[in-house]
Amino acid sequence: MPQQVYSWSNLVPVVVFVGALVVMFWWIVVRPEKKRIRDHIELVRSLKPGDKVVTAGGIHGTIVEVKERVVELEVATKVVLTVDKYAVRRRVQEDRQREEQKKR
Repeated sequence: MPQQVYSWSNLVPVVVFVGALVVMFWWIVVRPEKKRIRDHIELVRSLKPGDKVVTAGGIHGTIVEVKERVVELEVATKVVLTVDKYAVRRRVQEDRQREEQKKR
């Protein structure tokens, strides 16, 4: 039985294919996730009293006060919750603006 000889030239297509898979993974998964993280950090930094927001837990409220690490949300009359800033997922006004733009 003849012995098969492996050379580097046989590995080039495999290395190119694996490299292409890594680039595709980065382009499809990692890049959009970084953008979402960047957008969320921008949202958290721009929070101000009076903003209507939704938290990660689905709690809707209006920001009463913004502190260094937390925000105070008024969820009902005289009911104020203290939540971590990073628990805020989105502004309600932005959602309405996006829906209006989609309708146009």
